[in-house]
Amino acid sequence: MKTGKLMVVILLLITIIGCSSEQQNFTKTNDTIKEYIDTAKVPAIPGLEVESIFVNIDKETKEELRNTVVITYTDEKGKLIKNVNTESNVSVIYGPYEGKKVLTLSISKAKVEYSNEMQTKNIDNLELFYTKVEDNLLIYSRHNELSYTSEGRITNEYTEEQHFEMFTQAVTNN
Repeated sequence: MKTGKLMVVILLLITIIGCSSEQQNFTKTNDTIKEYIDTAKVPAIPGLEVESIFVNIDKETKEELRNTVVITYTDEKGKLIKNVNTESNVSVIYGPYEGKKVLTLSISKAKVEYSNEMQTKNIDNLELFYTKVEDNLLIYSRHNELSYTSEGRITNEYTEEQHFEMFTQAVTNN
């Protein structure tokens, strides 16, 4: 009986320590992101893990309005990929890890111009502009002075409605 209780306590401690270290990683990551876009952070999307975070740095502006944080989400994060080569205006913030891309979320202060051919949809008082290109769904919205753009592949596993739900959660939880 004592062994069972001890085992439960040990499992709880391992879970707590594992969860807190992941949160600490994103606390540090969010601090780094704020150096580029002061109001942005890594949005949690239930069921997905962050595979990578890059920042595209626009050196042409002093206001830093055009910096873009690009977060790729996966449903199964693998091993860390080492020695990633990027262009000089791209900074690696997190990862990248091996994994199948589910969606890519871009966050920027710059207002994004979109095509008149985009459709609109309102979810939870959030106006979404979207279009489908073959089996890819592109979604854009502006919320709390930030522009959010998502690109994800529509599959049997990740339907169009699921992409809208994941995008809305990411935008409203940031």
